[in-house]
Amino acid sequence: MAFVYDLCVVGAGMTGAAAARHASLTPNYRVCLIGPPEPQVRQVTTGKEVFGAHYDEARITSAKSTTRPVWGILAQRSMSRYRDLEMMSGVHFYDRVGSLTVGTRNSDYVRRVINHARGQGVMSNFEVLDSKQLKSKFPFFNFSSEDQGLMEENEAGIINPRKMVMAQISVASKNGCDVIRETVTGIVQQPDGNSRVVMGNGRLMIARKVLLATNVFTEIHNLLGNVRPLYVPMPQTVSLAEISSVDAVRLRNMPNVMYRGTGGPSWPKDYPRNSYNEIGFYLLPPVRYPDGKYYIKIGHHDAILKGPLQVSQIQKWYCGEGDKVLEEQMFRLLQGLLPDVKFLSHHGDACVTMVTPSYQPYVDLVTPTLGVVMGDNGWAAKSSDEIGRVAAKMIVHSRWSDDLPKGLFKLYTNKTGPPPTSKL
Repeated sequence: MAFVYDLCVVGAGMTGAAAARHASLTPNYRVCLIGPPEPQVRQVTTGKEVFGAHYDEARITSAKSTTRPVWGILAQRSMSRYRDLEMMSGVHFYDRVGSLTVGTRNSDYVRRVINHARGQGVMSNFEVLDSKQLKSKFPFFNFSSEDQGLMEENEAGIINPRKMVMAQISVASKNGCDVIRETVTGIVQQPDGNSRVVMGNGRLMIARKVLLATNVFTEIHNLLGNVRPLYVPMPQTVSLAEISSVDAVRLRNMPNVMYRGTGGPSWPKDYPRNSYNEIGFYLLPPVRYPDGKYYIKIGHHDAILKGPLQVSQIQKWYCGEGDKVLEEQMFRLLQGLLPDVKFLSHHGDACVTMVTPSYQPYVDLVTPTLGVVMGDNGWAAKSSDEIGRVAAKMIVHSRWSDDLPKGLFKLYTNKTGPPPTSKL
């Protein structure tokens, strides 16, 4: 008789690894986590390749939210467990460097951040800075005299996605979770109610329940059959700008930055703006990457996304360096923002954001024994531990029992149609 797992989590990225860890805490419950390792070379040869958004060294972590309040709640709960996860795993992935939000003084953007922070009860973690205080506290930044800042201290900072996944998998393994480094290519429901999990190497696994944490690759590998989650795959480009180790030390107190405003007077005039004539970007402080070099990363806001991608284009996009024109524009913006920094080189990198109609994550049951957790919407990295916990609790008990409303995480598919207010 074949061995039967209680739960198979498919997808060993940030939310999948977190879900496996939390599920593995269930007494007398056998869990396996299936997902391929990060490829040594990004290329598409068979069409079955899987690429992860966590193939990176730095992501923003912050309790604030400028879109849906649930993202701030998920982030707060995740951040409160970072240190414990580091201690349990022995893997360091988290640095409390702070998070700086900057925008045009008294703009809708700044007011929205403040209102959300008050609503979440975290305003005490913020220091409001006028333009002179911004310059005094962060002399290396060249913001506009019309800008104001909100500096979030406390637990805000940066996380290393690769290492965070390592930490989650390490603790899950210690809890008895089996980790299988393969690509799942099919889920087949058996007459006895169990699921047969088919892997790319021909190996089969039997599980009573399956949780898919496979994002856009759910559709690429047809893991839900004729059920298609509704989402838009949006292409993301970042610029990685190399600096010297001397500058990295000099800028060691740099926080992460999220900006939306009219911009500085010396910033490039041709940088893409939104419909309100605003510039938007996010910035990560200097981080040492696997090649031994230090990079500052800058990314664009969603208002200037060039997309969406077709599903057939996703894997190829992951293997490239993004939009070369946009990468060059972001690099020149970075030069205007940090005029005293000597940049040694720069290059682009690409990722894909899975934007759902609700702009909130999907954590839902397709059947009592098959669940999904997907839909990063560009906000899930910092929130992944709590999203994984919610998903694990749901699939283990085959029902919703979390304190957050179930409707926030509803899965919309070709069968259900989009929510009434969706603009996607």
